[in-house]
Amino acid sequence: MRILRLVAGLVVAVAGAAPAQLAIQQPTEKLLLLPLNVKTPADSGVSIAVMDAARERLASIAKYKVVVIPKTKLCEALKASDFACDVLLDESQAQLLARFLNVNAYTTGTLERAGVGLVATIRVRDIGGSGYAALFPVSSGNPGTAAALGEAIAQRLNTIVRAGEQARECNDLRQKSQFPKALEAARKALTTEPNSPAAHLCVATVYEAQRMPLDSQLAAYQRAARADSLNATAWENIARLYQQKGDTLKAIDAFIHELAGEPQNTNLRLGIAELLRQQKQYQRAVSVLDDGLARSPSDQKLVASKQRICIEGELWRCVVDGFVMELKNDTAKGADSAWVKAAIGAAQQISDTTNLLLFARTATRHFPKSAAFWEALGTAFDLKGQRDSSVWAYKQAFAADPNRLKTALLIAKAIVDGTVYDTAHAPPKSDTVALRRYRNAFADRLDSARAYVAKALASPDTTLRTSAALILLNGGSKIAQQAQAYDRAYPWLEQTLQLVAPLTPADTVGPRQQIRVQASFWYGIASVASLSGPYSEMIKSKSCDQAKAINDRIARTKEALILGARVHQPTANTMLQNVGKFETIMPQVKKQFKCKNF
Repeated sequence: MRILRLVAGLVVAVAGAAPAQLAIQQPTEKLLLLPLNVKTPADSGVSIAVMDAARERLASIAKYKVVVIPKTKLCEALKASDFACDVLLDESQAQLLARFLNVNAYTTGTLERAGVGLVATIRVRDIGGSGYAALFPVSSGNPGTAAALGEAIAQRLNTIVRAGEQARECNDLRQKSQFPKALEAARKALTTEPNSPAAHLCVATVYEAQRMPLDSQLAAYQRAARADSLNATAWENIARLYQQKGDTLKAIDAFIHELAGEPQNTNLRLGIAELLRQQKQYQRAVSVLDDGLARSPSDQKLVASKQRICIEGELWRCVVDGFVMELKNDTAKGADSAWVKAAIGAAQQISDTTNLLLFARTATRHFPKSAAFWEALGTAFDLKGQRDSSVWAYKQAFAADPNRLKTALLIAKAIVDGTVYDTAHAPPKSDTVALRRYRNAFADRLDSARAYVAKALASPDTTLRTSAALILLNGGSKIAQQAQAYDRAYPWLEQTLQLVAPLTPADTVGPRQQIRVQASFWYGIASVASLSGPYSEMIKSKSCDQAKAINDRIARTKEALILGARVHQPTANTMLQNVGKFETIMPQVKKQFKCKNF
């Protein structure tokens, strides 16, 4: 009986020891496989089937290396977030789900058709030190089936999982300062998976701990980046090393590569934009920020950074668009006088009439007593070709500040530019009475501008007076050329010549001379064409004062035509012949009237 009990006890002991000897350590790393995004919605079902197959196969062949989150647990998590079980997630949703499931790594990627086959681009994102980070393409072969592609993905991931185990060992040994063993573990990982970013990263950190040259560290990180072009850790360290080497531009390029893998990283995006601003690469900085705004249009940090860079870089289209966006997002901006002033200035830089009108209207609505804002509105109307509205706005500006003589000239100019002689509605030349009335009405409209010119002429400012002369020239020549109302044009052009009379004998070049030549031509024509009336009155009156005035006018006309002949010589010659006839008669008039005053 004792022997039997002993044998029985030994059998029980052996039976109890056997499972302990055969027990295998369970993996602790967790990997989440998610459906791939597709170009064609019709392929969504294929994507789900591919990753279902890959998930089941990887769980089978790597069950002692990694915990593959099963479909049931994935569905539970998705349903808890009000998603369907079979759903394609974007990058941000995938990341949230991975963190919710507390995994060490997860997959994202794309699926597309290539002829009769299927091609997937898989990205394994490492968020828990798994060593699984990877970026690789996989094809299904021909013919392409979900099962075949799922098998290929599983086999590739299995290799990455095995290499990841060795990469983690490298990191553990590095932390213990066992650098030779760490490098040996990295070598084993690279033998298993030559494109293991984690192994290359571990080598780089070992080099850093050993204080090896920056170029050695850089080369290791670059190998990691080549293995996974979207690996943020690799590019981050490449950028930092270039900064240490003093190569800012290469550092920026590396940060931009990092951003490609982490497009939702707003702080990184803002940092890159700031570095580009410091390098005065304003347009490139704006492009980086625009990409972020395309993803998150209401991000005020991105908006503010873009606006500041656009202003500093004088990218006025960008500046104006920024102001428009700000006003759209916050109408209270219109109540900030400094803000609307800057917005108006930016729109004026590129003659953006639509947005200049928007900003100026906003400004006058909030600041109705501001002459400057009314002036800006007048300019906007003027650029839009809305002359009557332009005159109205300028008059509002002048009423707000009657001392703004420049505004008076703007009113005069808008009246002159906006008054057009409508030949289509003019009476026939045979109806001289109606035609004269029509021409006078046209001249009357233009004459209203002269009152504002007169206000501006109260200023001794040479620039204002030259601008006034130009307005008078345009108005007078318009009356003479379009309406042929020469008697009404004469006083405009006479005043023009008075304003630009030579200050010295050397005053023969520049804007004043240009106005002088044009005005002389049109003054000569208007004077000759309208001289017969005053001449007849002078003959009737037999007044020496009137005779002297006519004689002086003839002399001025002749002088003006000689100077203005360069505008059109044949016309000037004809007018000179006509004025010569009057000039020939004047000695007889003087003798007949017995005048001694000329």
